[in-house]
Amino acid sequence: MSLTNLSSIHPTGADGAWSLQAGEAMRLPIGPGQRELRVVEGRVWVTQRGALDLPSDDYWLEAGDALDLPSGAELVVEAWPQARFQLLVPPQACAQRRAAKPLNRLSGLSTRLSSRLLSWLPRPTTA
Repeated sequence: MSLTNLSSIHPTGADGAWSLQAGEAMRLPIGPGQRELRVVEGRVWVTQRGALDLPSDDYWLEAGDALDLPSGAELVVEAWPQARFQLLVPPQACAQRRAAKPLNRLSGLSTRLSSRLLSWLPRPTTA
């Protein structure tokens, strides 16, 4: 097994799936927010990082299987023998994020648009 850097493996195809060949493994840090790893083709061996007081978890997943990943998880994914998988944001994670974060960007956008529109209007002249 050779551990491959994330930057050397890229999503392929319209489905955004990542491809791993026989003997390839990759370290996959999960950023903020919950994710779902879904196997599209083949089989993968996933090892989720543990801690001193909690051993790591190992999972075998086949095409059609999915694994829920908590925010901040660290994984190593290895193909057996080759595989394609997707890293998805589940709908419930989007709903939680939307509820927790108000749409501040829209209010900022309306302020910028208003000031731009006002700048196009003719200025009143004094007599």
